Amino acid sequence: MPSYGPEVLGPPPRDPKQKFWDPEIQTMDRERLRQLQNERLRELVRKVFETPVPFFKDKLVAAGVGAPEDLKTVDDLSRVPLTVKQELRDSEAENPPFGTYRFTDPRAAVRIGTSTGTTGVPTISIWTRHDLWIEYEASARIWWRSGYRPGMVVTHAHPAYLYGGGPMLSGSYEYFGMLNIWVPPPDTDDLAEQALRFWTRVKPDIPFMGFSTGRFFEVANKLGIKPSDAGLEFKAMPGFGMGKGMPLMTAGAECFAYVGSACGELPGAHIAEDLAVVQAVDPATGQEVPDGEWGDLVVTTLGRDNGLLRYDLEEACAILREPCPCGETSIRGLWGGRFKDLVSSQGKRFQAEEVASALRRVSDVSEPSLEWQMVRPAQDSSPLVVRVERGLGASEDDAEVAARCAAAIRETLGIESSIEVLEREAIPRSGYKAARLVDE
Repeated sequence: MPSYGPEVLGPPPRDPKQKFWDPEIQTMDRERLRQLQNERLRELVRKVFETPVPFFKDKLVAAGVGAPEDLKTVDDLSRVPLTVKQELRDSEAENPPFGTYRFTDPRAAVRIGTSTGTTGVPTISIWTRHDLWIEYEASARIWWRSGYRPGMVVTHAHPAYLYGGGPMLSGSYEYFGMLNIWVPPPDTDDLAEQALRFWTRVKPDIPFMGFSTGRFFEVANKLGIKPSDAGLEFKAMPGFGMGKGMPLMTAGAECFAYVGSACGELPGAHIAEDLAVVQAVDPATGQEVPDGEWGDLVVTTLGRDNGLLRYDLEEACAILREPCPCGETSIRGLWGGRFKDLVSSQGKRFQAEEVASALRRVSDVSEPSLEWQMVRPAQDSSPLVVRVERGLGASEDDAEVAARCAAAIRETLGIESSIEVLEREAIPRSGYKAARLVDE
């Protein structure tokens, strides 16, 4: 008989009442965890020199790291130059199509994908079966922390085809053992209706549409479908509202999609430290910033066939090391979004999502969905220009709605805003990432 079978498509079953997906790793002694990181880091550096991986080898040699044994521990990572996404784009352009930063032959991989390209030319990602297994195991820790269990019905509306995030999310759900309903992004009302009608037949236990959530609520209202009939009563993941930063941490599909998530006990996301070294770094010096302070999110992947060494995502990150009462021994990370997406106005710096959070408190613009845009300020002293559509059934006139929105933004961010109230559907719709910040 062959030594393989259907059981290899997923992990061994767990007791649904156990606290952790992988207790051995998630509660590992800190000293042993650091030893494991050091071992896997040395293996990564050895591959850079012996494979070789020209992109990273040239960087290391130029920085005075001439042999694998020159980097022995995680503490030595400060000697390694940072790498940003534009360098990966340049490598692919100069040595098409895959560049010189791959650790394996692309023909040894089983999946290829690209980034969305919302901030530049999409880069190409490749994954071996082993790389996908790492992502799926890391994601399983996240789903388990969030209260998900095998046998649940879950849905999402990520893009498909070459976009790497959609197949990754679907695969992680299926690996975990949930019934995965993957619907198209609601680029049109017809596509949104298709998903909504199906959800009324097979109602998800866990709805997750990410950026497109509002579109489904809006179209459901047009069709007279109660969101609850389609399973759209959201169950928030633990950690929301617990201080600054988001409860999920990702380093993008090209690096590490499922870095970690919150447990609900303390702020921040528990990081899969056995699979990555995550640092908050001052990009000017390459050194880590003090714990709790914002720096660039820098990730070194561990144990993969295709790794990245000191990859700077140019996103805000803060590291927290206090022991967590939940029992997990990993450090926690706060993710604050892309630095390039920060808006400056009246001496304050903030993310677009912080404006959205304020506007959601105003029912006259938030039901059935919040549709809005803001203009990047040309001068710091100018009021922030925000355009927002009237909600269906708004009871006040435009001036009163604008005053309420301005008050909500003032209370949340401490800045003045100029609110333009628009009729419904005046702002372009998107099935995935709507343009919330515009330059004029």
